[in-house]
Amino acid sequence: MVKIGLVRCEIASRSCPGTSCFKAIKNGTGTLEEFKDEEIDIIGMVTCGGCPGRDSIRQIREMIRRGAEVIFLCTCMIKPIPNPPKCPYAEELAEAIRDICDVRVIMGTH
Repeated sequence: MVKIGLVRCEIASRSCPGTSCFKAIKNGTGTLEEFKDEEIDIIGMVTCGGCPGRDSIRQIREMIRRGAEVIFLCTCMIKPIPNPPKCPYAEELAEAIRDICDVRVIMGTH
């Protein structure tokens, strides 16, 4: 079983219910394909907290404390979904998560 945490764009969360992310988790598609033969336990789903995204670090630490092994930056963080522009801070946030939280970060979900 793999335990995951999800971080989504604050702005996108106002119009996107996360259904494509959860579909990818359920079906083992997109970047979740590597886990398709494993049971997935969703530890939590948080927003970035708004630009530049650093507000999510505290919540990510809490997801890790509660067992998250992999943190996914949802597709809305790396592509212009549902509306342009894409997040200009996604790479910086991913690097901060890796450095500060010492956890694997995967870019995108579906």
